[in-house]
Amino acid sequence: MARNPEHTKELIIEKALPIFNTKGYNAASISDITAATGITKGAIYGNFKNKDEVATAAFERGVEIVAGALAKRVSAEKTAPAKLIAIMDFYEEYLNDPPIPGGCPVLNSSIEADDNLPFLRSRVIRSIALLKDSVMKIINRGIMEGQVKRDVDAEEFTNFFYATIEGAISVSRIEGDSRSFDFVKRFVLKQIKDIST
Repeated sequence: MARNPEHTKELIIEKALPIFNTKGYNAASISDITAATGITKGAIYGNFKNKDEVATAAFERGVEIVAGALAKRVSAEKTAPAKLIAIMDFYEEYLNDPPIPGGCPVLNSSIEADDNLPFLRSRVIRSIALLKDSVMKIINRGIMEGQVKRDVDAEEFTNFFYATIEGAISVSRIEGDSRSFDFVKRFVLKQIKDIST
């Protein structure tokens, strides 16, 4: 029975995502994807021009999954400090039980795409910018609504907050336990308390 082309494309993305996210771009192969999907290389290349396009689609799907789950958690909170704490809690749970095998696709891809994969690097940069922009909006709205101190530099705090969380995730994953993240979380929670009114 012939497959629906859209269904085939979705299947390729769904199966390629954990492969790229765990193995990385260079180690992942089209043969890995054919084995996971049960479809031929011809069918993959009938939907994507090359491995770069498959990797891009898989990365963007990973970002959608993470951003959607994070947005749901953050939107459930009413105040800026509570939203920032929700982000910390989300990434703590993500570290121990990621919804995508291999962990955070932005972090994984940013390491590999730094200099070698310009097609992926541009998408990683855009994803980081969107995440940081969301945090900055939370802080600025918190300032306007009197939940965050007026003298807080939203851009400075956002960069500290984002880089600290990503760094803590990276170190904890390398070490194989969550102790480094736990220490960082306690420190960041103090910073959130300090900027709150």
